Amino acid sequence: MSDAAAVPVNLEARRADGVLHVAWPDRTHDFPFVELRGSCECAQCVNEWTGERILDPATIPADIAIESMELVGAYAVRVRWSDGHDSGLFTWQRLRELAGG
Repeated sequence: MSDAAAVPVNLEARRADGVLHVAWPDRTHDFPFVELRGSCECAQCVNEWTGERILDPATIPADIAIESMELVGAYAVRVRWSDGHDSGLFTWQRLRELAGG
């Protein structure tokens, strides 16, 4: 995969469907909000030293939603969730990994 293929051409929080729709030049993927929130790898969600998950997926509200998104440089997006969490970044590479490569 080229670097250009790794960069999304569109990000859209489809609140009515409960998914983050990501389009790359070569494919698209819909990330259910609950699963994406549970995939956050920030220091509040994953222990920096051990890699152990701190966030219990069972505590994520079923109706969690994306309130806003902000591009971070040319490599990631910061998501502000309806539960107030906003410290994690989803890099383009991480989103591709979560989408199955």
